[in-house]
Amino acid sequence: MTHMKTAIKMVASWAVVGAALAALPGCDPAGTLGPPVRYGPPGMVQGDGEDFLWALFRLEETRRYTSQIRYHFELQVYDTRTTQRAWTRRLLTVPHDEGGHNATARLLGVDGAVVWLFLHTQPAALSSADGTVVADRVRIEAANPGLQGLVPSELNFYAFDEGLVMTTADARRWRINAPDFKARPYTPASEARFRHLSYMATQWNGGYQTKDFLVRQGRLWERWIGLHTDKEAADVGNDAFGDKLKSPMGAGDDGALARRRLWTARIGKTREFSEGRHDRLFDLTPLPGTAEYIQGGFLNQQGTKAPWLLSQPDGALVLHRTRIDAQGRLALARLDNQLREQWKTVLPCTEINNRWQWPDRLLLLGKEEGADVDAPRLPERLVVVDLATGQLQRNPP
Repeated sequence: MTHMKTAIKMVASWAVVGAALAALPGCDPAGTLGPPVRYGPPGMVQGDGEDFLWALFRLEETRRYTSQIRYHFELQVYDTRTTQRAWTRRLLTVPHDEGGHNATARLLGVDGAVVWLFLHTQPAALSSADGTVVADRVRIEAANPGLQGLVPSELNFYAFDEGLVMTTADARRWRINAPDFKARPYTPASEARFRHLSYMATQWNGGYQTKDFLVRQGRLWERWIGLHTDKEAADVGNDAFGDKLKSPMGAGDDGALARRRLWTARIGKTREFSEGRHDRLFDLTPLPGTAEYIQGGFLNQQGTKAPWLLSQPDGALVLHRTRIDAQGRLALARLDNQLREQWKTVLPCTEINNRWQWPDRLLLLGKEEGADVDAPRLPERLVVVDLATGQLQRNPP
């Protein structure tokens, strides 16, 4: 679920990149850097046949002897198998007195072998292989002489829809694609969709809530399985119209105090309606010998409202909490196709902000344990979970 396309593993924290960035070219050795702040959503980008996670950060640098401030925008690229930083590229530095305090940058989307961004006052296309700039305003205007002087300098005039979309100063919409960077007239599927695309490009910061990745029921290996409390199960079983069966969450929610267990049911038919009969649930029965999970739910198949079914061997993942107080953490349990626990691992996160999946691993971006809940920008932790063993490792330790 992301705006841009989706043994022991490692864990990295965005909060620890600042010290490494201080050694990069362009940083005054007599200056101090503030903590990195992510700008815009992270994105999954393929380079050299592998998936890498790209994220943009802004760092505030104060020069020690002059108190002058400047702002750096850094592209950080992470290996999705190890979470180790693969490479870093300084994209832009803006002094405070040249508008640096209000400067912004965002990843917009992947277009073949390039990634489109907005950088302070202009669009830019970066090579997905190494982050080098292959197009900017000058390149776009050179490829499109009719747009000379019309390329907007404000983020609000940009979106992404299988290419860079921009509304030029003469109130026309264009789509630009690599590798020729020619502008072609653009008409969205609908104005409502275009408003959504604009919001994703200009406002959305790439975050979800943990509940966005959960479903509490579905068909697992040819039978209906639910993860509910007794009260929730009673509500789901009252399915005279078949609507409870269709819902990925069932019905009702016991909230923070929910201790959920696994249930099964048979699927039959409703009574006859004017439009016919519908499938519905009957006879919910708890599965004996299975575990209970605080606030538990099945991790969904990315981009769907169905449980993610693992293979080799068959399995499913339950995301739940270890406790309901401040010491609680999120945890993952892998169930086999008989719904028996194969492994359980506690994550170094209290919330999940984003996730990506592969057949062998799960990549999570989450709120770091111990983070100040009142902080305007919460520290984030990147976690790779090995689906075969549940193992993960922290970096730093």
